[in-house]
Amino acid sequence: MKRRWLILGLVGLAVTTAVVNAQLSRDFAGEFLNNPSGRALIQAFGALKTGYLQDVNDQSLIRGAINGMVGSLDDPFTTYIPPKAAAFDSQQMTGQYEGIGAVLTAHNRQTGKGVEILTVYKGGPADKAGIQRGDIFLKVDGVDVSDKTSSDVADLVRGPKGTTVQLTMRRPGQDQPLEFTVERSTIKVIDVSSTMLPDHVGYVALSSFNNQKLNDQLKQQVDALKQQGATSLILDLRDNPGGLLTEAIDVSDDFLSHGDIVFQRARGVTQRLASADPQQIFDGPMVVLVNHNSASASEIVSAALKDNHRALVVGEQTFGKGVAQSVVSLSDGGQLRYVSFEWLTPDRTNIQKKGITPDIYAKDTRYPNTISIDGRGADPGQQVSIVVGGKTVGTTTANQDGTFQFVTLGPRPEISGVQGQAIVDLASDHALKIAYDTVLKEAKGGVNASTSN
Repeated sequence: MKRRWLILGLVGLAVTTAVVNAQLSRDFAGEFLNNPSGRALIQAFGALKTGYLQDVNDQSLIRGAINGMVGSLDDPFTTYIPPKAAAFDSQQMTGQYEGIGAVLTAHNRQTGKGVEILTVYKGGPADKAGIQRGDIFLKVDGVDVSDKTSSDVADLVRGPKGTTVQLTMRRPGQDQPLEFTVERSTIKVIDVSSTMLPDHVGYVALSSFNNQKLNDQLKQQVDALKQQGATSLILDLRDNPGGLLTEAIDVSDDFLSHGDIVFQRARGVTQRLASADPQQIFDGPMVVLVNHNSASASEIVSAALKDNHRALVVGEQTFGKGVAQSVVSLSDGGQLRYVSFEWLTPDRTNIQKKGITPDIYAKDTRYPNTISIDGRGADPGQQVSIVVGGKTVGTTTANQDGTFQFVTLGPRPEISGVQGQAIVDLASDHALKIAYDTVLKEAKGGVNASTSN
């Protein structure tokens, strides 16, 4: 049954041929011109092109109109993706992209401005050039990027394989900027990482489902864990925002020998979208680890394994994205992603804006809470101590007008420079420790996935 439901899954999420054919068979242009508001839009476009004080950009006006149309739906999951971003997303979805092999993050996490290197993939172009974790971008090909966002800088850094990019970086502890010439290459996108924990517990984390090679990567990692002696498994979906429906179905099917995986409801009609094949890649005790950022495809997998009593879900209430989008490629190279149906768990539950309730609650304490304070009324230059719960968490100095700001930021997450290798710490990761203890109890028959609360 797997192949049949894979085809249905693709239709549900991203296939555009049927949509385009439907558009061609219906005269939307005529409907648009027959609508007074449609004619008004064309009139407004003409008036701005001919009468506005400054020259206008046709593409900016038209894309602004598209964004306005999408915005009128007041739906966060229906969006217009500009051509450049759509092209990169499509490339990355294949499991590879062309760039320097580094993960970028905001340097100032309060404003989102400024960009630094979060990690460098070993053996990649950035690593070979000598770039290190913590290096801060100053210029890209001579363009000042010191006040740009990470997405802005990523757009400049990416480029065709074999081309070079000149980077000017600031390294903490060094007075002078550093210059790097990096030759871009093809970078594989590895969204699965794993490691072995004590007592034959395998750990595997999925960072995204937006990768057509995700399931193949998962199978390789699970096989490697089994060869190392893994007899039970923790599947970590924390902070996984989702992605391709087909990959969510495949991952669910990997661990199920029977049962429904997901249902689809569109305009009042409910149908089964996928059910499991008997073959499994792992049949031992299993726990799924989630948090409040586990969304969409992550929730499909969590619900499928939970409702079929295959695994216990440990962690926090999940995000609650119970709808799926269709993707239409537009003539300008952009994409329209719009909500076309809602998906239901095997128990036919809609989790939209509700999320999935874990069997065992475990707060994700990996990153401390951010404390942000904007104050006033202090004397100019006065040192202000910030006390929370009777404990001093830091100090700041008042400005000349008596205002002051204070922000605490947790440590940067550590990511392995070796793609596919997970870095975890049972001692400091509270939720992971609970998941670990739970799967050990389940392996000994002490926890029942069908009755645990």
